[in-house]
Amino acid sequence: MQSMRFTTAALRTGTMAILAALVGVVCALVWANLAVLPSYVVQADGHALIGDDSLAEAFSANFWFSVLAVLGGVAIGIACWIMLRQLGWPVALITAGLSLLAGGTCWVVGELIGPGQFEQRMAAAQPGESVRMALELTTPSALALWVFAAIAVPLFAASLGPDLSPGEEPQQRRRPRDEPDALSDDAFAPTSSLEG
Repeated sequence: MQSMRFTTAALRTGTMAILAALVGVVCALVWANLAVLPSYVVQADGHALIGDDSLAEAFSANFWFSVLAVLGGVAIGIACWIMLRQLGWPVALITAGLSLLAGGTCWVVGELIGPGQFEQRMAAAQPGESVRMALELTTPSALALWVFAAIAVPLFAASLGPDLSPGEEPQQRRRPRDEPDALSDDAFAPTSSLEG
């Protein structure tokens, strides 16, 4: 198998960057729709209250971002392995960068399409009105899930698949049909007759 030319690798990496950004946008749309955002209720004296059950929902945004990070990261990892595996070890670095691009895109776009800045909406709220919290990622370490999930795919594929060193053909995994395997009856059959 021949190694990939630089121009082909650059073109495929650029294509993968566009796809990673699209994965990030799609994940942001899903994140904004799945996250259950708790609401504060504005009281007559101007302060806002939130119930205990609603306060527990504040984790929802982080949870759904993390789930989407694993799914999106695996998708990016599979696509990178399919498109760029001939590069060798740099595919892991490219995959990490592309997964960070997708994760960052998901984070930024998700917060943009969410309900907006909480402080501004709270200041404009009237007594009795319910104001949802902003869609925010409060654990930025969840971006690491994008990288871990994406990197896992090429690392496992490279370690479990055949060795694809440049200039070598993949090793044959099947035996020829006319050769008996070690467990068939033909392997134990005598090659010459000893009777006689």
